[in-house]
Amino acid sequence: MAVWTTMDLVDEADIPCRTDPDLWFAESPEDVEFAKALCGGCPIQKACLARALEREEPWGVWGGELVLRGAVVPRKRPRGRPRKTPVAA
Repeated sequence: MAVWTTMDLVDEADIPCRTDPDLWFAESPEDVEFAKALCGGCPIQKACLARALEREEPWGVWGGELVLRGAVVPRKRPRGRPRKTPVAA
């Protein structure tokens, strides 16, 4: 008996991250926001995010959310910007 996953039931052409995978691991905040927006119409968006959180993905856009160190963060901060909280010395 075959075990079907959501991925088996979806045409790969309908999944935005299959056309330009590098965009989902972009450095610039603008590119990250663009990748998040592309996830909006994806048929496996919820499953993608759930699996990424389950695996504690280190970084990237998964299921329309930015994931850093296994947790969803609201947005990517540009490089060189000071931290919001002080760092212990």
